[in-house]
Amino acid sequence: MRGLAFLVPVRIKTNDEVHDINTVRESLVFLNQWPKPRRGPVYSCAVRSCNAAIAGQMTTDEARQAFVGFARIAGILAKTDLSAAPDAKVAERPPKGEGFS
Repeated sequence: MRGLAFLVPVRIKTNDEVHDINTVRESLVFLNQWPKPRRGPVYSCAVRSCNAAIAGQMTTDEARQAFVGFARIAGILAKTDLSAAPDAKVAERPPKGEGFS
């Protein structure tokens, strides 16, 4: 069976408490408890992504990204979760002609 654990937990903040969501299954449990009046298209996308990851049709990282997007839009992504920071930099390739020395 494929692993469903996230490489980096998603930190969410609800009711002034910070929680780590560590797996696709934990994400789905959290989403299923989300209030029905607050569910929308981003919520639905996150649920579908988690179910697809469980079914082996999507990677765990893709499901995590969908859950992070949901948490960000819902306003519950903890400020300490740097994995979703829009200015987080990934190592860039040098411009053409400027190889590594």
